[in-house]
Amino acid sequence: MSKDKNNKDNSGDPRSSIPSAGLIVVILAASTISVMAGTTVSPIINKMRIALGVSSIAASFIITTHSLFVALFSPVVGHVIDRIGTRKPLIFGLFLYAAAGGSGLLISSYWPLLGSRAFMGIAVAMVFVAITVIITDLFQGTDRALMMGRRVGATNFGGVIWPLLGGFLGAYSWHLPFAIYLIGLPLALLVLMTLPETHHKAMRSGTGKESILGVFKSVPQLIIVYGLVLLTTMVLFTIVVFLPQLLSESGITDPMIIGLFISILTLATGATAFAYDKIKADLPYRYIVRSALAMWTIALATIALTSSELIIAAAVALTGIGLGVMLPALLVWVGDISPPAFSGRTISLMGTFAYLGQFLTPAVLGPIEPTVGLRGIFLTMGFLSVFVLLFLTLRHERNVRKKGN
Repeated sequence: MSKDKNNKDNSGDPRSSIPSAGLIVVILAASTISVMAGTTVSPIINKMRIALGVSSIAASFIITTHSLFVALFSPVVGHVIDRIGTRKPLIFGLFLYAAAGGSGLLISSYWPLLGSRAFMGIAVAMVFVAITVIITDLFQGTDRALMMGRRVGATNFGGVIWPLLGGFLGAYSWHLPFAIYLIGLPLALLVLMTLPETHHKAMRSGTGKESILGVFKSVPQLIIVYGLVLLTTMVLFTIVVFLPQLLSESGITDPMIIGLFISILTLATGATAFAYDKIKADLPYRYIVRSALAMWTIALATIALTSSELIIAAAVALTGIGLGVMLPALLVWVGDISPPAFSGRTISLMGTFAYLGQFLTPAVLGPIEPTVGLRGIFLTMGFLSVFVLLFLTLRHERNVRKKGN
């Protein structure tokens, strides 16, 4: 799949040969655990709230606390990867993920459970950044777009399975869904057996004279990408965190049914992402971004204004389609514009903003719920989406006029 497949004499360059099908499967399988971190236990949020005797907002932090620690530790992970490569952080991250996530099987009180989610966040930071850098190192051009689309697609198809399985197990005990996180153990062993180091060439290519701040000055588009990453994950977790509570207000409390709604989101995201390379073609990134923002505006406003379960399901699917084009676009975009020697650090900041958005979703939107209600939360996110859409459109038109002058 690599464009450098004819340069097999370039030793040390991971792109000098085509990655094996087995290695690609391992990469895609490991990619699924980031979305699994939150969506697996989302269907049992109401059960956990009752069992632990905490408020709705406190229960929401069980889903999103890991996000804060991904945000905090991603830059550290990126710096480590640019120094020692991707393989060791990925393997260690998968082992830690299994240990921290699986500990929920044994924990029965709120604060220790929250602590375990913090350690899981550190593990997710290692896996998220390492996988993204690996794909950036191994693939170029249209192959990179194809692989990123597959990566997001695989992640979200995993997200179809994990909420359903979490809801099924949660019907028996709210502890059982935490067993799903143990999948990190076999994945770590598979990575150990199949993945070579991929980051050698990028580590050698830096001059040592440029700093990360210098990269931001020379590539200001990175700031726009990070802002869009923040919004994207806030949209995603508005559905994950607040839709189960909205459905509960309408009398839908069965964890399996709630898991089905979450699976609609991830299925739509995954199916769209798998077709991303065909959707992208020669389209500029700005068209893809605007399309996603328009879809979110319509979908979130629809959820806020309707009581029909079928219409809500359709709006959730439309939200997923927008996520399916936006997520791979942002991942490929940051890889395209980042200097190779800094790819670990620039990509790690995507993790920072992505998971900061997840953590901020209940932290920012939760306190306004008593005033605006759950439907008001969805309407607020719809307004935010259209505001960003208008801002980017006007910004582009202003830049075009400046170039014309």
